[in-house]
Amino acid sequence: MNSRIQFALRNLFHRARIERDLDAEVLSYRSMLEDDHMASGMNRSEAHRSANLDLGGAEQVKESVREIRAGAWLESLWRDVRFGARTLRKTPAFTAIAALTLALGIGANTAIFSIVDSVLLKPFPYAGSDRIAVVRVKTAMFPSFNLGLSWIAFERVRNQANAFEQMAIFDTSKSTLNEPGHPERVNTATISEGFFEELGARPQLGRLFLPRDFAEPGGTLPTVLSDTFWRTHYGADPSIVNRTIQLEHKPYVVVGVAARDFHFYEKVDIWYPISLDAKEKENPTYFSYVLLGKVRRGDSLQHAQLQMETIASSMRNDFPVLRDGYTFIANTLAESRVGGDRKAYWLLLGAATCVLLIACANLASLLLARGWVRQREMALRAALGASHGRIMRQSLVESCLLGLIGGSLGIILAVAGVRIFRAVAPPGTPRLDEISVNATMFWFALALSLLSGILFGLAPARRAAKLDPNQTLNAAASGDLVGNSSVRQSRLSNALVVVEVALAFILMIGSALTTTSLSRILHTNSGMRTDHLLMFDLPNGQFLHVATTGNKEELDRAGQVQLENLRQMVAALKSTPGVEEVAASDHSLLGGSMMMYGGMQVDGAIQSAQTSKVSPHARSVTPGYFRMLGVSVLRGRDFGDSDVRHKQPVAIVNVAFAKHYWGAEDVLGKHISFSTKDNGKPDWADIVGVVPDTRDVNLSSAPDPEYYVCSYQVFTTERELLVRTSGDPASIAATVPKQIWSVDPEQPIGKITTVSENIRTDTADKRLRVILFGVFAAIGVIVALLGVYGVLAYSVARRTREIGIRMSLGAQPGNVLGLILRYGLLLAAGGVVIGVGGALAVSRLLASELYEIKPTDPSTYIVSVALMIFVALLACWIPARRAMRTDPMVTLRHQ
Repeated sequence: MNSRIQFALRNLFHRARIERDLDAEVLSYRSMLEDDHMASGMNRSEAHRSANLDLGGAEQVKESVREIRAGAWLESLWRDVRFGARTLRKTPAFTAIAALTLALGIGANTAIFSIVDSVLLKPFPYAGSDRIAVVRVKTAMFPSFNLGLSWIAFERVRNQANAFEQMAIFDTSKSTLNEPGHPERVNTATISEGFFEELGARPQLGRLFLPRDFAEPGGTLPTVLSDTFWRTHYGADPSIVNRTIQLEHKPYVVVGVAARDFHFYEKVDIWYPISLDAKEKENPTYFSYVLLGKVRRGDSLQHAQLQMETIASSMRNDFPVLRDGYTFIANTLAESRVGGDRKAYWLLLGAATCVLLIACANLASLLLARGWVRQREMALRAALGASHGRIMRQSLVESCLLGLIGGSLGIILAVAGVRIFRAVAPPGTPRLDEISVNATMFWFALALSLLSGILFGLAPARRAAKLDPNQTLNAAASGDLVGNSSVRQSRLSNALVVVEVALAFILMIGSALTTTSLSRILHTNSGMRTDHLLMFDLPNGQFLHVATTGNKEELDRAGQVQLENLRQMVAALKSTPGVEEVAASDHSLLGGSMMMYGGMQVDGAIQSAQTSKVSPHARSVTPGYFRMLGVSVLRGRDFGDSDVRHKQPVAIVNVAFAKHYWGAEDVLGKHISFSTKDNGKPDWADIVGVVPDTRDVNLSSAPDPEYYVCSYQVFTTERELLVRTSGDPASIAATVPKQIWSVDPEQPIGKITTVSENIRTDTADKRLRVILFGVFAAIGVIVALLGVYGVLAYSVARRTREIGIRMSLGAQPGNVLGLILRYGLLLAAGGVVIGVGGALAVSRLLASELYEIKPTDPSTYIVSVALMIFVALLACWIPARRAMRTDPMVTLRHQ
């Protein structure tokens, strides 16, 4: 009996090795043991129990067999890996070309995925960041953009919106750090109680804010410094705690430094508690603060939004000044931070994916062509007993090895790509500091490499596994491997090339549209002279502090000092060598910012304007502003030195403003109001001039209705001095601060820049996307045309005998040339036709990214089609020339 059991076990193991069904084998073995026991005189139940005991537990045997089977499979797989490596090593040219092709696709995808992951997918480094909502206000007073909440709105949301478990508000701005030497502008944020606790911030020195820090204003206020500011400005001095600093000439004591890993999503150097008086707290139109609300676990942002709509309704009822358009807008932290850029990042990832698909299709085509050469090898394997699955696995192992080689090179390209992106990306790029090379990128590249290997290796592997060994070996013996299988293989290769060309054409269209759009933006006529213009900020935080006190006499005195200083600064700068003109505005040219005054009233406006929701732009300028920019006054007059405070307010409007509010009527002598008198009546300003429309906010925005007021008649907290120079504006950049401080040594100076730099900054993100689209399109077109070349070269090699016969029967070299060119151009034309349809569908996603060009622009498509066909013709030329030079006698003798 023991010998029979041992024989049965050996048989069972043998059958397991050749992948038989284990359960069936164990049942068969148990039945054999039961028969043996019954033959010795046992009944069936006793025989069944004894068989189980002899078996030692069927599950244990099955597990042992599985282990043996797994070991055999791994050993077999390792042999496939070694054989695949030797095969790739024997064809270094093919391996290098394939790996480099794949590296481009994987590298581009990995780099863009790393960027998208950091910007869009990775949670913010705050406690429960996925539940944090950013709440702002939309109001009919300013319908074109979102505002902050007032204190009274925050109080109501905090008390009534129980969908939030934590809430805090903040407001970021720039303040003047008054230290010995010269004043410096820093980024500050005023915050409410619970701000740091909601975000999970910790101190590395000192402490964060305590409830007592948010008591009523009075005394020295506490501040917390950011780690970056502490290190760069104070050299990481640990004695900074309890030191007093001056912000806008007010004392603040540093109570702590935030932890090094705490990075707020907006740049902030110094935090300090909100300090409001009773009047500010009760003002419903004090739209200053952004609310951060953390949604309760198990609740939803939609529920919170519904609660806030109820609160907004009660606010409208209690405060008619808010009007019917008042409502709360809540977005996730990611949506608020990234905003409209989200779509652009996904488009870039889609373009990179197209590059990878093109590379995979190209490699699949190359492997099919290579498989034609290896048909005899695969047929011999099948004839020697290799199953279809075994042959398919060997082919897939080779393609996955190729994918890993390409992926390794792709990681190197991706690391370089991420670093280049961080170096060239504009400073306003969302979460730029968080974009880095990390483990996620490497795992993504590994998964993408294996997936790509399977993707481009599956079709060649299936084709190799389905070869008929008898037919293939007979064809090889006769010297002719061209049969039905080869014809089917050729059709598949042709289809892959058509797909490559179609995807490349879609990328070309996307690149052409975005490039044309950017070109039109940069060549847009702004309506102003923007050359040789230097700009710099002159903030006045002290005046802002006086303005918030509500003391009109003190405010008037501070305003008069401000205006007098402005006059003297303009005069000092005009006397500087190299300066031609000097003027001032309340915000920069082509800097993307604008000013709007709520509650503006227009006297005698036409009916359509009274119901319109257009919010006109406003700009405070000094006399000579229009002359310096080369803007002529069409009707009326410019501002003059006599237009000063306490005289009749005057205003100048652009053509768009005049048409919108008064149609064809003469606007001179009309009135507008953007403030009220002490008795509550409108303080009307006379329209004294009309100027042409200009694009002074950004080049890609059409001119909006805009009006101008004289800087000598209004007080503002910000001034932007514009200096036109005869030479390079940068040459006097160092002189400007000295002239300003000669008038007011305490005057802080903000960023010094030029209008040209503002334009570059405004278009930097578009420029970067255009470059990336262009790179992806160029890679896609090159790889696709290499695919056309490879298929034609394979076709010429496969049809050598046919070409020899044709030429021996009288075909001329020109006929052969035309035959191959037609074949290649037919593939390219098929890809272009499909690509046009795909581009028409996909390019609509680019509509919001385009300026003065439609996604279906005919000229772009015509030029792109012509370019693709021309480049395809170049790719066809070398194989066609080689076919044309075929010697029929040599070819037929060889065949």
